[in-house]
Amino acid sequence: MFKKIALAVALVAASSFAAWDYYKVPEAGYGQLKVTGKYDTDSPWSGFGMNASARFVVIPNLELSLMHLGFAYEEDDNHDGSGIADFTIGARYAILPIVNIFIDMNMPIGDADEGSYIGSDTWGFFFGGQFTSDQFAKNLNVGAEVGTYWGFEHDGKEPGLLLTTALEAGYYIERFRLTPIAGAEFKYKLTHDKEKYTITNEATNRTYTETRKENQGDSQFNLWGGANYKINEQMSVEGLFKFRSGDVSIDGDAFGLIANFYLSF
Repeated sequence: MFKKIALAVALVAASSFAAWDYYKVPEAGYGQLKVTGKYDTDSPWSGFGMNASARFVVIPNLELSLMHLGFAYEEDDNHDGSGIADFTIGARYAILPIVNIFIDMNMPIGDADEGSYIGSDTWGFFFGGQFTSDQFAKNLNVGAEVGTYWGFEHDGKEPGLLLTTALEAGYYIERFRLTPIAGAEFKYKLTHDKEKYTITNEATNRTYTETRKENQGDSQFNLWGGANYKINEQMSVEGLFKFRSGDVSIDGDAFGLIANFYLSF
């Protein structure tokens, strides 16, 4: 499904935004690399990508990250495109042992003409707070997040504010070194998307600028599950499925598979 609907390319950056995870900021000096392969489909549309991410806790409670630097490809019946994809830089700070604040910034290096799975041409911030705890039960980690995506105007298109709420939990089974994971996220468009366009009055030959406003109140629901396997103290592998359903202004419907490899240092 090649997204030809107005503003969809400018808005898709919001769908990929997320802090590194929903849990506690690790101790100072901790670093981690992640290599990701992903596949999404909503027939006849499909997309595939490979990317790398890294994070490092530079001082106590402050984590800096670079996420999703890589390559993507998409196709449907009428289009195919590929190229270097947008990536994200981010920061998280633990203001309390169970509360984090975060901010991410989309770096639009991908070519939007190749497809919205690859580029957005839109600079934007995603910011908010997280609650996390490992005190509910032994080996159980729970994280919740509330955030807002704010995209900048580009080529006369300005995304509306997007509210996100999310919850994820993982339970570590020591005997098998396995952590089953389940999570959900809800997105809601708080304000209209705006697009400026020109109208020419043929009788007077005068040109007017109008603004189209739409999509306020649009929403999307995401659900995912899977498991992480701990190879040793430094390495782990992870497999997830992800289902999303909602309005096309927030990237519509799709089913996805994600594979991650983690290396801690």
